Amino acid sequence: MAPKKVTNVEKPKWKIIMTMAELKKELITKWEKGTRVSDMAVEYGMAKSTISTILKNREAIKAADVAKGVKSLTSKRLPAVEKVEKLGFTV
Repeated sequence: MAPKKVTNVEKPKWKIIMTMAELKKELITKWEKGTRVSDMAVEYGMAKSTISTILKNREAIKAADVAKGVKSLTSKRLPAVEKVEKLGFTV
């Protein structure tokens, strides 16, 4: 039996990408206009399952009135922080 190959090359780990609320709203709008999920996946470099999850939660995403640059919709955000970020200040 041949010896095992030893390589010093590490495999890249998966990157966790947080999608901004603005991008999610853009994806929902494109989907509602008739763009296919697979086409958007190629265009944005995202997995189809990620886009499908965004579309599944579209009502909550559309209803959210968040400041620019917010990546997650959580109930843990204080209303005061949200108000300050909408005015353009950073915390």
